[in-house]
Amino acid sequence: MKISHSLTLFLGMLLFLFGCTSTKKTASENGRITSIEQLSLVPGDKVDAPRFLGDVYSKNLIKDGEAGAFPVTNLIVFEPKARSAWHTHGGMILLITDGIGYYQEEGKPAQILRKGDIVEIPEGVRHWHGATKDSWFSQIVIYDSHWNGAHGDGTIEFVPDEEYERLAEEEYAGRGKKRFGNQMFSRAEKGVQLPTFTGVAFVNDLLKAENAAKCPGLHYVVFEPGVINNWHLHEGGQVLIATDGIGYHQIEGGKVQVMHPGDVAICPPGIKHWHGGSKDSVFAHIAANSDPTEQGVQWFEPISEEEYESLSGATK
Repeated sequence: MKISHSLTLFLGMLLFLFGCTSTKKTASENGRITSIEQLSLVPGDKVDAPRFLGDVYSKNLIKDGEAGAFPVTNLIVFEPKARSAWHTHGGMILLITDGIGYYQEEGKPAQILRKGDIVEIPEGVRHWHGATKDSWFSQIVIYDSHWNGAHGDGTIEFVPDEEYERLAEEEYAGRGKKRFGNQMFSRAEKGVQLPTFTGVAFVNDLLKAENAAKCPGLHYVVFEPGVINNWHLHEGGQVLIATDGIGYHQIEGGKVQVMHPGDVAICPPGIKHWHGGSKDSVFAHIAANSDPTEQGVQWFEPISEEEYESLSGATK
């Protein structure tokens, strides 16, 4: 059977469009970030320091002593090919928030890191980290800034360009469970309906309390749209770092804080607060007790439906 020239062109166009769509899907599934605007968390200021190669951006999220025992926490963003020099420091936690990057300990293959990965770096281990050749790379770093060990002799040494181009690499061996959709970290498999929440939430542990950075245990809490918790207080205080969607946090007597990815809320010990999702958005945050030696939580009544409905436009 003969196929007309116009039909051939039509079929060819379909194949072309299908091929383009497949390529985009593959790139998206791969997690590659090609521009700074695609990052989930807004970068901070460009770093002007000799210990970084290429453009690197830093934003302080939690200062030393600002949230009880919670360590210093920063957001670090690398442009493609940007990387740190080899270095050592106190114990550190890397929470990968976007893109594709590397972490390499001296004498070992480079580990390929992707969104949702969590890496513990023991104190004093010589290493470097940074972005891959074709992707931006974003990470929240939590580290023990009080470590008194040796930080090196002051020499700044990078992985040379030619070595970087042909790194011995492997996928990160410590990668956890698969993430749900595009949410930043691995969500709990089953939601729970707690009496102190207005609907379904997913709660799981990201990091145990015994960790390299001496950080309180981290929990990943995902709220279904419209779900919030009751007023409550933590005897040791609480830290929240928003990761997904749009949500709210309010300390008793204060204004409602609208939370977007990268925003931080710090509630002092013994002070009532509530938090949760906005009406039309799944919302997730990392939560931790500021002082893990004080684990007590007291629960109270929820905010009224009228109060919550009045927040429907407060999402900017």
